[in-house]
Formats: sequence, structure tokens, C-alpha cells
Amino acid sequence: MTKKELFSVDFQTAIDTLCEENEEITSYDTLKDFIKYNVERDNLLLAYHILENIKNEVADYYKYDYSMGTLDVPMPLKTLGDLQEFCD
Repeated sequence: MTKKELFSVDFQTAIDTLCEENEEITSYDTLKDFIKYNVERDNLLLAYHILENIKNEVADYYKYDYSMGTLDVPMPLKTLGDLQEFCD
């Protein structure tokens, strides 16, 4: 998706398209399941890190690189402007 295409559609259409193209875009529910998964495996530091960073700003979608663990912070994605970095 190009930036021009991004601003010609609504947020939900853009996020749906970009989710397919980029692994760093994740839903709140997927992130919540990841927290549960890590709690169940006693990886409490990672679970706490993610939970601590999303508790004050709940969003339907986040930018988060799962492979980075505690080195990355989930960032809420709420507007088309938040999605610009994922465009060509």
C-alpha cells in the first residue's frame, strides 16, 4: 500500500491490508493471547513488560515486533497517520 492509497481508504480497510503485509502490526486480542502464553510459561518479565506498556493506552491494534521481546514497546495504532511508516 502506498501513502496515497492509505489516505484514500478508511482506517479499518488500511489496517486489514497492512496486517497482511507486515508482521509488526498486531491486534489487541493477539497481543493479549501472547501475554497469557508467556504467563503460562513463567516468562513473567516479558508478559509484564507488554502489559505495563498497553495498560494506559488500549487500542485495537499495535505495532510490536515479537522477536524483539522486551527490547520493543507496543505502540498503539489508532489513526491513518500512525500507519504511514508501513507504506511504500
